[in-house]
Amino acid sequence: MNGSGPLHAPGTNGNGNGEFSTGGTGGAEIPGGAAYPSANGHATSANGTAPANGTVVAGGAAPERGAGSHRDLRAGEGVEPGEVRVFVADSASQEAALIADTLRRARLVDGVPWSRMAVLVRSAAVQTPPLRRALLAAGVPVIIGGDEVPLIEEPAVRPLMTLLRVALRPHTLDEGTAEELLTGPLGGTDMIGVRRLRRALRTAEERASRDADMLPLPPRSAGELLVAALKDRRELLTVEPETARPAERLAALIELVKDRTKRGGSAEEVLWEVWQASGLADRWTEASLAGGSRGAQADRDLDAVVALFDQVARFVDRLPGAGPEVFLDDLVAQEIAGDTLAERAPDGDAVRVLTAHRSKGLEWDVVVVAGVQEGLWPDLRLRGSLLGVEELIELAAGQDPDNPEVTSATLTSKLLAEERRLFYVAATRARKKLVVTAVGGEDTDERPSRFLEELAPGEVEPAGLDERQRWLSLPSLVAELRSTVVDAARPEPVRRAAAAHLARLARAGVRGAHPSEWYALTPLSDDSALTWPDGIVRISPSAVENFTKCGLRWLLETAVGATSSDVVRHLGTVIHAIAALAATEPQSDEALDKRLDDIWENLDFGGVWFNKRQREVAGQMVKRFLAWHRENPRELVKVEEAFTAELPGNILIKGRVDRVERDGEGRAFVVDIKTGGTKPREGELDRHPQLGVYQLAALLGAFQRHGMTEPGGASLVQVGKAAGTTDSAKEQKQGALGDDGDPGWARELVETVATGMSSGTFRATVNDGCRTCAVRSSCPVNDQGNHVV
Repeated sequence: MNGSGPLHAPGTNGNGNGEFSTGGTGGAEIPGGAAYPSANGHATSANGTAPANGTVVAGGAAPERGAGSHRDLRAGEGVEPGEVRVFVADSASQEAALIADTLRRARLVDGVPWSRMAVLVRSAAVQTPPLRRALLAAGVPVIIGGDEVPLIEEPAVRPLMTLLRVALRPHTLDEGTAEELLTGPLGGTDMIGVRRLRRALRTAEERASRDADMLPLPPRSAGELLVAALKDRRELLTVEPETARPAERLAALIELVKDRTKRGGSAEEVLWEVWQASGLADRWTEASLAGGSRGAQADRDLDAVVALFDQVARFVDRLPGAGPEVFLDDLVAQEIAGDTLAERAPDGDAVRVLTAHRSKGLEWDVVVVAGVQEGLWPDLRLRGSLLGVEELIELAAGQDPDNPEVTSATLTSKLLAEERRLFYVAATRARKKLVVTAVGGEDTDERPSRFLEELAPGEVEPAGLDERQRWLSLPSLVAELRSTVVDAARPEPVRRAAAAHLARLARAGVRGAHPSEWYALTPLSDDSALTWPDGIVRISPSAVENFTKCGLRWLLETAVGATSSDVVRHLGTVIHAIAALAATEPQSDEALDKRLDDIWENLDFGGVWFNKRQREVAGQMVKRFLAWHRENPRELVKVEEAFTAELPGNILIKGRVDRVERDGEGRAFVVDIKTGGTKPREGELDRHPQLGVYQLAALLGAFQRHGMTEPGGASLVQVGKAAGTTDSAKEQKQGALGDDGDPGWARELVETVATGMSSGTFRATVNDGCRTCAVRSSCPVNDQGNHVV
């Protein structure tokens, strides 16, 4: 062929359908029958036959090739019209529940075999793993091609690779990774166990540093203690064995990887030793033999591990001198796990989960097209080739080379058409029923695709239960029966029938059916009062303030170790350190700024832009403090002063003040430097709990060694956002206790708080700090709160 003549002959018969053409490569275009004016065109589906009902249920989704140019799809004579429903869920979890419910109803109500149902997605790597987990958890058997999901994304492979990564690159082990490992199959615990471990580590550290009489290092957060325990098992020596066991197991595996790698072990040898030491083989084999949804997941996990060892064996054969770290990088870099182009035939009665691209030529009775989100479907990112073939084609077609914006717009338009055709392919895979889902709730940034309105204009439904009373699942049935049993407004025969059904389910071992498992009827595991070491209630001024605001928050933060973010904590520590330095070693502003830079290099604030912004914020705080410090008329006595004071009733006030000063009358004046963005109202200062306790401590002799036994007041020095736009800090003062109409209010407050801290009941109180509370997910008065097990 010399390229000068037409590529068709008059009268030639051609079969094709541009509406199903997707995946053009190398700049290839399918111009359609209009480019071959003398050819006889016959439209077919992607698999050579028009889908019987698929064309019916997807009529609105046909690709737009100009107004009215696409086929108006209608059911043929004698063909039952299919059902199309489009749902928008409030969250990804609600979407997954809807999909599982749709498939279960089709199986249990309509009698459709699992193998005649499919779930189609746009992106295998992003959408398939969470969807598979949700379906298996709902008891829906699924089949996923081995090359649909990258191997690194397999739930069984990911924890092994994460362990390998943190062992070879310890700096990558952070709090989130530690929690992921502990709650994964290698750690074998849950979040309750993690919280228990946090609390034990925090208690051990506090016990070790309780009597330290020196300027302390910045206290480690519960997350930092968790990370340290996995890096060094000695951190767990003082922790109860049962609590420490998951962390010890992981720490031992990490040490195993390090040791075997140092001795020159290959990636295959290191992984095999980790696999043998983990005990997962026996656990998953036992679950596999037990059957059910857990057995199906265990089968999948074992298959994934076999695939992993096949992969590492090939890697070692290919690169015999490369170590485990190179294999880790190689596996993480893979976006496509499969090494075969052949589509394997599905086995067993299960729902297929696959991408829309791989669905061409296939049909099912029930099809769910899941996760149709704007930005994902259509995906309008320009997929240019190395040689820029697409741009060359546009130039050859007469595009202005000096107007790249027009070229980009043209390519984007073609991409949109391609994505629309792909959606059309997915929608026409259904013979009888098509369900399309997306997420678009008010509390999410996700937005449904524009294709939903094209498919079913004005018929998009919220993913509620509509005419269904509940999700078609065992947990939902148990919940409905339990609700009926305790509803006094329901007829007695109905409640008795519900109780009988619950009894039957309980005998079958269904979780939650027996009343002994109902939270409302479960007695408290321990209703005794909180006990303190040595019977002494240790109180800090800040704890008094926190307990006064919300007793439950104080308990959970103290017991569990929940803290503010590292950013807030690090920033506050730095400012207090610079403030102490400026007070004890007077230096120029430039010298202090240089010291701030030196400290900043050792901190991690995340992204470069955020790090730069926080450095600017810190510099502004230091300037405000210095301006206030130089104008402060009181005499500085000590910075970072530790103190203790005792009250009758085994109450010990213990803390550390930022600055102890002496006023003009020789009285003790305590200053607390604040770096936050909120401040108390002026009317709240007279009875501010933290400042009042500072003054009470001074009255009890906390600063007697400095010759001061009478409090002259206290103040909060705001250097953060609470200072406003001024160049100097804002000082909020509390008058001397002796000048108050009730000088004993601070003492009474401490005694009341000590009694409350030693009780067995802690009240949750709504206050201004609820929005930023670190434990609001466990709070019964917060909308985000859940039952605390």
